[in-house]
Amino acid sequence: MRQPKITVFMAAYNQADFIGKSIDSILTQSFSDFELVVVNDGSTDNTATIVESFNDNRIRLVHNDGNKGLVYTRNRLLTLAQGEYIAILDADDIAYPDRLKLQHNFLLANPEIALCGGHAAIIDEHNHKTGGKLIVPVDNVDLFMLFGNPFVNSTTMFKTSVFIELNGYQNYSISEDFDLFIRMAEKYKVTNLNEIFVDYRVHGNNTSTLNLDTRLANERKIIRHLQERIGLPYNERWLSLHIELFNWTLVKKHLNNYLLLFHELKLANNISKRYNQETVNRFFFNKWMEVLISNQINALTLKWYFKHELFQSAYFNFKKFRKALKNSIKQLLS
Repeated sequence: MRQPKITVFMAAYNQADFIGKSIDSILTQSFSDFELVVVNDGSTDNTATIVESFNDNRIRLVHNDGNKGLVYTRNRLLTLAQGEYIAILDADDIAYPDRLKLQHNFLLANPEIALCGGHAAIIDEHNHKTGGKLIVPVDNVDLFMLFGNPFVNSTTMFKTSVFIELNGYQNYSISEDFDLFIRMAEKYKVTNLNEIFVDYRVHGNNTSTLNLDTRLANERKIIRHLQERIGLPYNERWLSLHIELFNWTLVKKHLNNYLLLFHELKLANNISKRYNQETVNRFFFNKWMEVLISNQINALTLKWYFKHELFQSAYFNFKKFRKALKNSIKQLLS
């Protein structure tokens, strides 16, 4: 039997309410050379029955011996995936009809890219669009990882060979996808396409919502690793500030400390050369601007925008200056 180009993977645990629409969205793709691997992680509802109701030989339903969790379930891809590429779709999300075609064509035309994703539109538990979107960065995606996960997991497609080379997902429950993407970016090029690929469902049973403490603990480990990779020695103060920036839980009295952290990261990269220095300088300046105009900070004076640690005149165009000036005046008059 000829191997498919793409293995679409769905981890399923008690997703009877949603998995039917998710499977439909794959079976109706404009790109048809795929297999759909669904791993039932010990569901206690009729998830498996719904999967079995589809009469399509491209579907492979595999059962775990009980509820093993996401890391174990996703790592079954190490032996199950037959495609050249792996496309992830969570069992409660819905893929757009051209999703597989667009990503496959892009990766085929850009063999140096190991991983690509895209944007998502948000829907609720009743399949209604909320109007919200998950807009991901399409430039400097690897650098963006310092301050957030730049990928919507259900939009990602990556090379099976790279996944196997990196030994799949590691024990970073809830953040295992982010950890994998970081390890991919450390060896290969990664990016996002400027396309909406899925409807991303938000509901009370989202895994990340139910396991917040676990996610935060693992994000802390990941951020420490990222600091080490750029060459910043372990320092609890820098780590705590970095976590605030990562989760966008900014504290106004920490403003000067955020500036110093950006500066320390910049100096560390000067030595490690982990990222292109010019790109880092511009990226940190733009991130600093975002901090200053955020609702949590609302910097009152223009002096913050011209701090020598980050400021370079080439980065501060008129549009940014006008925005900074408008923000400062607004705060002073309020």
